[in-house]
Amino acid sequence: MKKILIAAMVFATAALVGCEKFLTEEPQSAFPDGPSFWSGETALQMETNYFYTAFSSYGAAHSGRYYADSKSDDYGQDNNNPEYAVTISSGTGIWASSYQEARRANIILARMADMELSDEVRKHYEGFCRFYRAIQHFDVVRAYGDCVWQDHEVDMNNEAWHSQARTDRAEIMRKVCEDLKFAAENSRDYKNGNTYHKYAAYLMLSRAALYEGAWQKYHKNNTQVANEFFTIAKNAADAIINSGKWSIHENYAANYNSKDLKGNSEMLMFKVFQYDADVKLGHGLHGYSTSSTPTWGITKDAVESYCNADGLPIHVSEAGFDDSTVKSAIAGRDARLASNVNDSLVMLDTYAWRSGINSTTGYWLTKFVNWSDYINASSNNLAPYNDTDGPVYMYSEVLLNYAEACAELGTMTQADADKSINELRVKHGKIPALTVSGTSVSVNGTAITKDPKNIYGVNELIWEVRRERRCELICDGFRNDDLMRWKMGAQLDFSKNPSGHVGVSEAAVQAYYDYTNEYDWQNLHHDAEGKNITTMEEIKAKEYWTEIDGKNYVSAFAPGRNRVFDETKNYLDPLPSGITIINPNLGQNPGW
Repeated sequence: MKKILIAAMVFATAALVGCEKFLTEEPQSAFPDGPSFWSGETALQMETNYFYTAFSSYGAAHSGRYYADSKSDDYGQDNNNPEYAVTISSGTGIWASSYQEARRANIILARMADMELSDEVRKHYEGFCRFYRAIQHFDVVRAYGDCVWQDHEVDMNNEAWHSQARTDRAEIMRKVCEDLKFAAENSRDYKNGNTYHKYAAYLMLSRAALYEGAWQKYHKNNTQVANEFFTIAKNAADAIINSGKWSIHENYAANYNSKDLKGNSEMLMFKVFQYDADVKLGHGLHGYSTSSTPTWGITKDAVESYCNADGLPIHVSEAGFDDSTVKSAIAGRDARLASNVNDSLVMLDTYAWRSGINSTTGYWLTKFVNWSDYINASSNNLAPYNDTDGPVYMYSEVLLNYAEACAELGTMTQADADKSINELRVKHGKIPALTVSGTSVSVNGTAITKDPKNIYGVNELIWEVRRERRCELICDGFRNDDLMRWKMGAQLDFSKNPSGHVGVSEAAVQAYYDYTNEYDWQNLHHDAEGKNITTMEEIKAKEYWTEIDGKNYVSAFAPGRNRVFDETKNYLDPLPSGITIINPNLGQNPGW
């Protein structure tokens, strides 16, 4: 039976106190806030256990970090929420919840000041609290941009707190990086994959600094400030690389569908899931992927982003790209594509596979499917009983952050590429390494020319680093953030990037229909009502289609659903009215 570290990845638990101490305490219906409670490491451990709720991993469908971007060009979401809101929310949103959590960290930091603690204990828990405070502010910056820095215990009823103006985001992110740097340098060393440690802080430091560096470069045109953050990101990632504690292994799929990630060389942190008679902690991502609920299918744009087996993008490779069948679209490509998407089935809601399994685009994402469970019909393959362990922080992101920071700084050498993205290309993608010369890139002597889809003015090196990031981390919860910080919102606009919301070609549907029609396909395929499909015309009539370059493709969205990305307003969310009414000095984001 797997060992669950309750004090770590499971939500915070209540601690028991001795009878004598209990009888001298005030009633515990309120937050324990007396000197007798704040008396040692046990209290700090109990209170910081709550922080583990922030380490997002698998959840129910789209409720964790994975496969959960509300808007992405990697997969076609369902018809419920493809478009951007046109009104301001009346609630309080991430703004209120994140500041509440930052206040939680600040309370613990304030109480620690009067506690008798060893230097090692004090530094570790101060690091953990500052880590938690930093990621709350980072969440606010990503959503709203400029915000308010909260580094002390705030009386939420204090009028002064509710009258502050916002501070420039770069200043806030400097403070975020200061907190994360302190956490990285003072928290305890890595012990196992289930508890917070210094390298988790280094990873978050590289992530946050990379985000702000790109924002400053592509939104603010502020190269000096951008390079300041890119340098922080590079150094933080390099600290993890130089530790020698992690490495890329050959089995990419095992990172996402393993029963036990303990000992996996790529996991900086992971969440243990177990569902049996003793422990009932499961998720629903595997079950969602194999149920009759239409899954968010991979898009044509995402499929085309993967290199061919020769290591060259499809616009350069002599092999080109053929999507006349699903098998031809996936075969002979970067191996990660076949690990992520089923290469044999066209999964349509009008032509459903076993148990009604289908996807919004026809391309079925199987990245999170444990095939042994599915084939053996284990009860744990149903939601919410899934017990495959969930990654939290992975070494692959470290290497990608390092490579991007180097490319953005204009300092990437061949050695930098070899210890970062080439590790991923060769071991996960099973494709040849990149050769780097300045901003030019090639594979085995063939130069990679400008991608026709690169309408954003970045050089070939940066574009190929971004390609590698997309292919490695597809559906891992990074894509929307990446598009926002790179100022690539046009990728989410249906008219500007129609490939970002469609899937398989009509030719692929026809080929699959012809193939299955020769076998006992009626026992495997039926429509949403359970009726067997008898003609290709029935299938075509019940699907949504979009024409691209003279060919029809299955669309994830009904006609009339047209997502428009407004460059003047959609890179940031509007501050909720529940916040701006309380504090008008916060102002509002552009366009709202």
